[in-house]
Amino acid sequence: MKRILIAILILAMLTGCKNTEVSTEGPSETEVVSSETGTDIEKSEEDKDAIEIVVDDESEIKEKEEIIDLENKVKSPLTGMYIDKDRLNDRPIAVMLDNYYKARPQAGLSEADIVYEILAEGNITRYLAIIYTNRPETIGPVRSARPYFLDKALEYDPLYVHVGGSEQAKADIRTLKMADIDGLSSGGDIFWRKKHKPIPNNMYTSYEAIMKQSARRKYNSNGKFETLQFNEKDMQIEGKELNEINIPYRGKKYSSGFKFNEEDGLYYRYVNNKPHLDETSKVHLTAKNVIVQYAGQRVIDSAGRLEMNLIGNGKGMYITNGKAMDVTWKKPSRRDLTRFYDSQGNEISLNPGITWFQVVPSGLNIVTK
Repeated sequence: MKRILIAILILAMLTGCKNTEVSTEGPSETEVVSSETGTDIEKSEEDKDAIEIVVDDESEIKEKEEIIDLENKVKSPLTGMYIDKDRLNDRPIAVMLDNYYKARPQAGLSEADIVYEILAEGNITRYLAIIYTNRPETIGPVRSARPYFLDKALEYDPLYVHVGGSEQAKADIRTLKMADIDGLSSGGDIFWRKKHKPIPNNMYTSYEAIMKQSARRKYNSNGKFETLQFNEKDMQIEGKELNEINIPYRGKKYSSGFKFNEEDGLYYRYVNNKPHLDETSKVHLTAKNVIVQYAGQRVIDSAGRLEMNLIGNGKGMYITNGKAMDVTWKKPSRRDLTRFYDSQGNEISLNPGITWFQVVPSGLNIVTK
C-alpha cells in the first residue's frame, strides 16, 4: 500500500543556521496528524523544529470493498448470487425428497437453490428441492407427490420429479399439464434403487438422468417463472434477535432447527438437534434466508393425508443475519408466486443466498432464542 511521507523542516534562524535530522519513520507518539487538512496539530517534544505530516493512501482510509469480476457471470434468479454463466440451467427441477427416518440423510440437498419442508401424513415432513444452478450426480431418496406440494412446484414451471403420488396429486399433474417425471413410469436408467436403505425409502436419480427423460418426453427446455426480490448485497433487517430456531413438527422425533453463525452470516441446519448433512457431499446444510410460512391444514382421509391451505394469504416470519421480522404472505392462485410483505405492506427483498422455506401449521409452537 502506497504511503506518502512528507517531511517539512523548519529552520530556526537566530545568528546562523543549524542542521536538523529529518526522520524517515512515522510520527512520534506525541504528534497528532490530520490526514484531511494535511497540517500538524501538535509537535513532538523531542524535536519541535521538525514537523512530519503523514497522509495515508485513500485505500487505507476507506474500508476495502469486495470487487466482483462480473465477466462471464450472471445473477441467479433463485438466489440473487452471481455465478458462472455455464452454471445456469435452462429449466428448474423440483424434486420430492423423503424425510422418513429410514430415508435419512438425503442426497442433493446441498446443491439446491431453494428447499421447502412441509408436512405429509403422520406428521412426517417431506422436502421439495428446487435445483437450478447445480447438476447433482445423486438425488434422493425420491418420494411421492401431494397436491399442496404441486402448489409450490408450479411457482417455478419446473420438471416435476417424484415417484407416484396420491390419486388427487396424479390427477392434478395431468390437468395442470406439468412436465412430469415419475419414477413409476420411467426406466431403470432414470430412477434406481440403492441397497443401503429399505424400500420405499431408497429410490434415487440424478440431474443427468432427469434431463435425459425430459428430452424423451420432449418437454420444453426453458422454464418461465417469476422470482422473489433480492438485495444487491447483504443487508441487515429491522427485527428481533434470533440466533436459534426449532420447529417441532412431530416433537423430538421430527424437529427442524437452524443455528446462526456470526462468522459467515449463515444459519446451519439441524434435524433432531443433530447437524443436517448431505448424504453424498457430507456438507452441513446452511441457509442465508429462512422463511417460516404459517398455513392452515386438515386431515382429509383415513390414511392421514392432509389438505394444506397455501393459496390465499397468511402470516410468517423472515429470518436472516441473526434477526427475524414478522411478514405476511399472499398467493392468488396455484401458479402464482408466493410473495412476502413487511408490516407496511412492502414486498420484502431477500439477501443473496440459499433460502429454506419452513411451512408450519398455524398454531404450532416454534422455539426461538
